[in-house]
Amino acid sequence: MTNENAESSAERAKRDVRTTLIEPFSQIKFGVYVIGASIAFVIIIGAMFVYTFYQQYQHLMGIFNMTDAKDQLELVTNDIFYQNAIKIGGLLVGYVVGMFVLVFKLTHRYYGPLVSIERFIDEMTKGKYKYRVKIRQKDELQRLANRLNEMADALEKRHPGS
Repeated sequence: MTNENAESSAERAKRDVRTTLIEPFSQIKFGVYVIGASIAFVIIIGAMFVYTFYQQYQHLMGIFNMTDAKDQLELVTNDIFYQNAIKIGGLLVGYVVGMFVLVFKLTHRYYGPLVSIERFIDEMTKGKYKYRVKIRQKDELQRLANRLNEMADALEKRHPGS
């Protein structure tokens, strides 16, 4: 392996680590908004479920005309109830983990190129016309990055030596 390839590999590894978390606080903030809104929705659905369960419980107690509180509770909270509660809890945990992964991937895919473009604009403002936008080929803003690089080529031709 040549020295140039070794430097390229080291630079790529450094860039991969650096770009994995693109401004992590922005990613976390976005994630908190999405997950917070999702959890609020889940809480509303859960409240509706509990209210419906309570209404059904009252109806059932009226039908069986039970007065002993212990018997009422045993009638409603059986193995099936606990199994369903565990399933719902597991689904909620899975949902939160899934949303976290989705938010991480989406912010990395959309926000990452914006950070690269912002860095590019900073370099252009400083007069460093050799700088180019570098984003992954599958990122959403690839077309914009290509156009910005074309602009940088034109500026570099107009201002050689900058």
